[in-house]
Amino acid sequence: MKLTELFGKLQKDAAEKGIPIFAGMELTSRCNLSCKMCYVKPWGENLSPHSSELTAKEWIRLGKEAVDAGVLFFLLTGGEPFLHADFKEIYEAYNKMGVRITVFTNGILATGEMAKWLAQRPPSVIEITLYGASERTYENLCGSGAAYHQAIKGIETLLKEGLNITIRTTITKTNQDDYKAIKKIAESYSVPFAVSNLIFGNRRAGINNIEKERLSPFEIIEFEEKKLAEEGLEQYNISLVELEDRIRRTKVLPSMACSAGRTTFYIDSSGRMLFCPLFTSHYCLPLEEGVEKSWERLKIARDSIPLPDKCSQCDDRVFCQMCPPKLQLESGDFTGNSDYLCSLAKAQRIRLTLLKNEESRR
Repeated sequence: MKLTELFGKLQKDAAEKGIPIFAGMELTSRCNLSCKMCYVKPWGENLSPHSSELTAKEWIRLGKEAVDAGVLFFLLTGGEPFLHADFKEIYEAYNKMGVRITVFTNGILATGEMAKWLAQRPPSVIEITLYGASERTYENLCGSGAAYHQAIKGIETLLKEGLNITIRTTITKTNQDDYKAIKKIAESYSVPFAVSNLIFGNRRAGINNIEKERLSPFEIIEFEEKKLAEEGLEQYNISLVELEDRIRRTKVLPSMACSAGRTTFYIDSSGRMLFCPLFTSHYCLPLEEGVEKSWERLKIARDSIPLPDKCSQCDDRVFCQMCPPKLQLESGDFTGNSDYLCSLAKAQRIRLTLLKNEESRR
């Protein structure tokens, strides 16, 4: 059985039994970059440790309790996780728990010493976000031109030690012209490459600082078309009959149709257990009541999160990226309105309709 097939079976079985198998651990919200589209760190926040940041002892305790509850996969993230003063102590403890670990990082602090240390106890993968392909892009988007060269050096240093890495990027107005160059960098190192082009509000500042940076719905569709054309893939490999069936099935989905609160949870840098990193409310306190009890309460709370009536009956929902935390970041409320998400869904539907009409005329 392939790893993807095994993971799919684990997800299905865990969901049926209400067992968490994946946990995201946000070791710190601090970062050594100031990316304009970040949903964690507000623009301009300094690097000083927060008083609410958990200690190594607290993170290790949470990790052990999470494993006891069923967790098999950990994501260690931030902010920039390497900034946590006790990262090595935390990581080593998790590594000894016999779980699969993924580390999200910008690569800047992946020094030779850190890479050699990690190689002795390697994670499953280190995912590095590359925000551009030049000093200029990094300066304009992340506040530091030098960080580009530091990130590239970090990638090369980790690869030199035989560590598995994936290069990711998030497409914005500032770096969209760098996309091909970023992809070529990943290809030059023969590592997997992943791209995202959808940006939501900051957990504390909302959409105030990111609206000018994220792609418009039209730009997202244009980007996807070009990307898929270059890869020789179809954008919508689906018939109109299949689409109608999906629309019907989508209308009966709950407000949270993802794995959050079913098989996954997220603990932020202050120790709050949430459904996912986009949530700012509906949380439990595992350091006070334990991971298992928090998980049980989180599962119950999941069913209380509302879905806007207009969303449940919308034919465009099958194309929509809408979910409660995204709506909250966009509008301040789970049942609020997001013109951005609505426009994107409508644009996707129109594009599909045009493509299918073209096909029918051939």
